[in-house]
Amino acid sequence: MLDGLSELIYVCDTENYQLLYLNEEGRRIYDIDAADDGRLCYQVLQGREEPCPFCTNEQLSHDSFFEWEFTNPLTKRHYLLRDRLMSWDGRPARLEIAFDVTDRKRESEAFKFLADAGTMVVDCIRVLEGEHVLEAALNDVLRILGTFLEADRAYVFMREDDCMVRTHEWRSLGVALQKPLMQNVPRNLADEWIERFTVGDAVIIEDVEALLQAQRTDEYEVLKSRGIFSLVSVPLEVDGAFVGYLGVDNPRRVGDLTFVKAPLVAFAGFVSARMKRESAQRLVAELTWNDYLTCASSRAAFYRDLDRGTFERVGLALADADLLAVVNREQGRSVGDEMLRRMAACLREVFGDAVYRIGDDEFCAVSTAIDYDRFAELTERAIRRFLEESIPASLGSAWHETCTDIVGLLDVAGDRMRSAKRGRHRAVDLGIDLTSDVVASSLLRPGGAQEAVEAGLFTIHLMPQASGKTGEVVGAEALIRYRDPERGREVLPASFIPALEDMDEMGALDFFALSKSCETVARWQQEGRPAMPLAVNFSRRTIDDEGFVDRVASTVASYGIDRSLIEIEITESAREENEALLRAVTEGLHDLGFRVAIDDFGVDNASFQLFFQLGFDVLKLDKSLVWGLDTTDRTMQVICSLVRLCDDLGIETVAEGIETGEQHQALQEAGCTRVQGYRVGRPQPIEEFERRFLAT
Repeated sequence: MLDGLSELIYVCDTENYQLLYLNEEGRRIYDIDAADDGRLCYQVLQGREEPCPFCTNEQLSHDSFFEWEFTNPLTKRHYLLRDRLMSWDGRPARLEIAFDVTDRKRESEAFKFLADAGTMVVDCIRVLEGEHVLEAALNDVLRILGTFLEADRAYVFMREDDCMVRTHEWRSLGVALQKPLMQNVPRNLADEWIERFTVGDAVIIEDVEALLQAQRTDEYEVLKSRGIFSLVSVPLEVDGAFVGYLGVDNPRRVGDLTFVKAPLVAFAGFVSARMKRESAQRLVAELTWNDYLTCASSRAAFYRDLDRGTFERVGLALADADLLAVVNREQGRSVGDEMLRRMAACLREVFGDAVYRIGDDEFCAVSTAIDYDRFAELTERAIRRFLEESIPASLGSAWHETCTDIVGLLDVAGDRMRSAKRGRHRAVDLGIDLTSDVVASSLLRPGGAQEAVEAGLFTIHLMPQASGKTGEVVGAEALIRYRDPERGREVLPASFIPALEDMDEMGALDFFALSKSCETVARWQQEGRPAMPLAVNFSRRTIDDEGFVDRVASTVASYGIDRSLIEIEITESAREENEALLRAVTEGLHDLGFRVAIDDFGVDNASFQLFFQLGFDVLKLDKSLVWGLDTTDRTMQVICSLVRLCDDLGIETVAEGIETGEQHQALQEAGCTRVQGYRVGRPQPIEEFERRFLAT
């Protein structure tokens, strides 16, 4: 009768554990013919060599059944067991009836696992959404996943060319780092995986030994050698395309690994979404921080990298593509684009990767932790490269020992770039070879200016100044000139004066110009020529030097000329840097009998406060005011008002940049004391000036 039941039933001796009876269902499950051959119950039913430590004999009785549950290690099934004592052919025995409840157990286990897994996935989503850096987020969620599944490892592999390459991995405590786990495994060893991943399926290996039976020897050897006996992997997709996979090795949380698939697929979906978002953010960043056309960094990147902080020994080289709009209009935008690409390439070749496109036609190259002489060499080389490549570009540079305002330094470089651009255009007008924009590096180094003065490489040219009333030449401004010994050419001042100001080397040139002017005036007096005054310009850096006034006085005194014949020009913007010092300088010069002129009035933020704060004799109206006469009547009204104000205060006015007859006439009508510009006369060697205006 017991053989007809579907449950597994057996009887064993409680004293010696001999298996006395095993019904037909039991014999089928354990694949034996009979149970009366003297074998022991724990050997046949549990595969053990000694009595089971969980044996229930001591808890049994003849009156009722004892119920308990157990998963059999041989059948790998879960049973509800009912045991009681009985007598079998006069022998004390136990009867056990085993009901297979594996499916019910699996359903219960699956329900609990999936509920817990849902909470785990939510925790991972919070990390993925909350962590700004994908690398850190993936490391955190792999830790959460691996810990939850009681796995040895959790990892991400990405597809790269013909290999799957591990990019992230979490390892359980005590799990050794294997020879990079499946790192760079050839794709042909995982062809089946790739095929299944491509269609969105998971790879589940319950027991790595099963790979041998499936003749997947290569996979078996790779996994077995790395201590992997089970795994679950699911694909990662971006926009429907397979890009990699996420997996866990040796998960122990649940017996049936098919339960792991659903939460792992959900988890992988959120990882894929974060990867897609990261990819989009990288694309946006690429477009934000880089210029696609020229491969330079962008204007936004310039401010990101440099807008705050302190930079030691930093230099900026600002380059502008001349007439880019004309090139685009007349030759086509493709030609203009190619010119910009070549410009950026030249700058990268010279300065390295720190090249930024900060405007449609402007690039800024940045060098940090660089000495001035080295930066000057790089700047010269960049200009040479533009010339060699026939790129029409103007370049201005600025350098500072310790810079806390990089934008301000950029403004300085911009002013010098625009000055260089004007110089280039003027050179074309005068027929000067544009290669003269390049200054020999021997000048642009510490002490180089003084050495050049001593070597006789500097001279002065005189720019005539005419009376506003009569038009007669009544004086001149001394302008410094440098002859490059390497090329035998005269070099445009805009290409070396800003650099020497940065290096604090202008004092040598300023006092050379003063000495040469004094020498010239003294010689005129000895030769019986008219005593014509000369104006000498001093840079802001030179004025800052201690003992400046005394040095000016002693220099002039050494030539025995009247101090009123030397007019000291000081830039109006110097007041903004050190107003107290400038006031002391002007007062000191006045007290010694020198005439003081304020130069460049009208540039940038000219202020009327200087009329209250400084005592001076001459106000020089910048050419930007004069050139405004051609565009608006209001400019004439402003100039007339300034001239009247100066007349009332006993201050002479000098208008600079006179280039047309109309401008000359307008300024005569305004009552300017003196005028200068190409209309009156270009800067010229002393000998030529003497022939034209001081003939004896």
